[in-house]
Amino acid sequence: MIAEHRIRASDGWRLSVLDLQPAAPAWGVVVAGHAMMVDRRTFHRDGRPCLARTLCDAGLRVLLPDLRGHGASGPGPANGGDWSYDQLVEDTAVYLELARRLAPGLPVATLGHSLFGHSTLAWMTTAVGRELAPAAHVALCSDFWLRATEDRRLAWPLKAGLTRLMVGLTAALGHLPARRLGVGSADEAYTYFDDFRRCVAADAWRARDGRDYRAGLAAVDTPVLLVVSDGDRLAPPRTALRFWSPLPRLTTIRLGAREFADLTPDRPAPGHMAAVTDPASEPVWRAIATWLKGQLVA
Repeated sequence: MIAEHRIRASDGWRLSVLDLQPAAPAWGVVVAGHAMMVDRRTFHRDGRPCLARTLCDAGLRVLLPDLRGHGASGPGPANGGDWSYDQLVEDTAVYLELARRLAPGLPVATLGHSLFGHSTLAWMTTAVGRELAPAAHVALCSDFWLRATEDRRLAWPLKAGLTRLMVGLTAALGHLPARRLGVGSADEAYTYFDDFRRCVAADAWRARDGRDYRAGLAAVDTPVLLVVSDGDRLAPPRTALRFWSPLPRLTTIRLGAREFADLTPDRPAPGHMAAVTDPASEPVWRAIATWLKGQLVA
């Protein structure tokens, strides 16, 4: 069964959340959020294997938000919508509140591909995030670009240059026209990209008020599964592993590594988007469901 919930963020922004329920009684709920420049369709496609359906078939109730400004949680930037990274971070509380209201008594987890992977962990470093944290979190192909975690000599100038280019483009046009440029299915706001420029310039993953998200990772008591892939050029394992190393309860699956060869049999490790959109990644999705069950079911 699939339903849609319309909820409001703390500042009144209207958010859309799809609700997928398994045929049998669920043993847990997972809020699964998407990457930037896309929407929840990367998780859920009718008529083909997808991450959301795999989790649902495993017995999880799956909530799929369109993050603010994306998909059905508009307005998008072309229609006047603008938002910051910190606002995406704060919206995590609203999704978890919905999950607990819909399924009282069931344990709740979060799963984030790229953007939602790190924005959820950013929220978990805050006082309210520590108090209301989910029972488990999956960060899938998730990283945050910092010079301190990048040791490849030529990679950082490229990353910093790309960030400046994107911010300059969004400043000139008012937003990043991802659809027109063919780099995504959802346009992005200027303020959001300006937050990335600020973090890159300071070499720090910080909120606008100066709070250091990364410094708070050591206090996150939630078990976290980090899934990285040797085929991912945007969130490569070498930088993602460094970035998330302060987490005290971190488990890692590295796609392409010998010990996880059964998750990508006879295929190269998936790229950044293929890890969530390619049906060949279904063994990875089942492994995530198994890990979540181990954390949520006593």
